[in-house]
Amino acid sequence: MSRTFLTLILSLIGFCAPFTRHNTAKEPKWRQIILMRSTRAAVVRLLGRSKNRGFLASYRVEDGTIDVDYYPFNFCTPAADADLKVRRWTVVEITYVPNNPPKFAYLKLDLKKFRKVRESIHVPEAVSYLNDEEGVDYTFQGDGTLDNIRYFPGKHFDTLRCK
Repeated sequence: MSRTFLTLILSLIGFCAPFTRHNTAKEPKWRQIILMRSTRAAVVRLLGRSKNRGFLASYRVEDGTIDVDYYPFNFCTPAADADLKVRRWTVVEITYVPNNPPKFAYLKLDLKKFRKVRESIHVPEAVSYLNDEEGVDYTFQGDGTLDNIRYFPGKHFDTLRCK
């Protein structure tokens, strides 16, 4: 698959819009990070060094905080959790926590595209809405306030999964 074609596909996928290369004055810099493509070096050039030196980096950004998870293996090495055909230090997940989180109704999610999950027995009032196809998870607090948005390799990245 050509690089141009892949970029076009990612641009057309609504939930991956934060990961396209086009940055307007209104978009935060972190939205230039491309899931399953950007490397740690690219993120450091964009956002600076994180205090974390491991495979999870945290950053304060213009409108909140983000955690960037990097792939700890090099392609499909025979390690316990190596399940992706990407290089070590490639961004495989981003969690965004906004400074001013909106309420559930403000986001106007099409709930037909999501499955509702209560992910934590420790916080039973928290509810997540996951879209496994696109790779996005919206988690809300008990009062309906957005807690975070997590971007992960959805099913449209299945071609990058190890056999």
